[in-house]
Amino acid sequence: MSYYDKPPAKPRRALGWRIFAPLLVFVLIMAAYSAYWLWARAQLAKGIDDWIAAERARGMTVEFSDKRFGGYPFRFALTLDDPVYGDPRRSQRWQGETLQLVMQPWNWSHVIARSPGENRIFDRGLEGWARLGPKSAGSLSWSEAGIERVSIAVDDVAFDLAGALGGSASAFEFHLRPYPGEPDTLQLETHWQSIRLDRSVPGLEPLGPSLGPSILRAEATGALSALAITPDLARWPASILRRGGEIRVPQVLVNWGPLDAGARTTLRRNEAGDLAGALGVRIENADRLRAALEAEDRLDTDLERAISALEAASTDGRFLDLSIRGDGLYLLGTQVIPIDFATPLG
Repeated sequence: MSYYDKPPAKPRRALGWRIFAPLLVFVLIMAAYSAYWLWARAQLAKGIDDWIAAERARGMTVEFSDKRFGGYPFRFALTLDDPVYGDPRRSQRWQGETLQLVMQPWNWSHVIARSPGENRIFDRGLEGWARLGPKSAGSLSWSEAGIERVSIAVDDVAFDLAGALGGSASAFEFHLRPYPGEPDTLQLETHWQSIRLDRSVPGLEPLGPSLGPSILRAEATGALSALAITPDLARWPASILRRGGEIRVPQVLVNWGPLDAGARTTLRRNEAGDLAGALGVRIENADRLRAALEAEDRLDTDLERAISALEAASTDGRFLDLSIRGDGLYLLGTQVIPIDFATPLG
């Protein structure tokens, strides 16, 4: 076949719109999402401004030197420089270097807060401060039924509490949430990897200034009702007990220098309205504690007997069980340690 006898070439099929369809869909989705993000940011900004105005109207102090809203595309991020929040009527105030509040666009019931740098707390003339590490954060989750969880996770922190207690801590966590199925009962858990104090606690010098890995788990019935009536956290336990609630601490593990101990307790009021409860304590490595007390010339006969009794009761994972009354701790009906529980918990 000659060149002139070849059949004509088939015309090339033009590139159709299908090749651009995925790109067009992506552009439309991003445009719709961007519009949603801008609308949601405006709603959040208005809600925050309304909250600030409402707090100021009821006499609270809310201040900052600059406010920025960003985070596009995967979050909403509000940043406040030099934030201050407080109640001048109670001489209470918190101030920080920077506060950042972060929320994901697809989850409107969870916010993460960060305040790296120095944070100062003022309370009736007392001043404390904490310098938080860059990875420290707090979070708050809620639903239509109310708050579901409050958490604080601190990677590193240096602190001083009104000059009375100072030091540093690492890997500290705090979690608070309602008990499942019992919205008026709160569960608390806190634990840390290490705490180092600037100096030993007076009266506890043999234990030293360092606390190793420790944990505390507690729960309280009627806690939210009591908090609504008594916002002062220092009086909260007394309010819980006075209203018929119960405070339970199923687990305490403390590693404090030579002391390796555990405890559990319950507190309530009996039918007569008197404080009642139970305390279980146990100890590990009693010989190490004895050696530390002897080195400080603190191991007298009574303390040696107490440690030996506690050591014997702690075998096979058991506890030494004591009763709690308003005036102290009792063993088999006999007061062994006088403590005025009635005054702070009355």
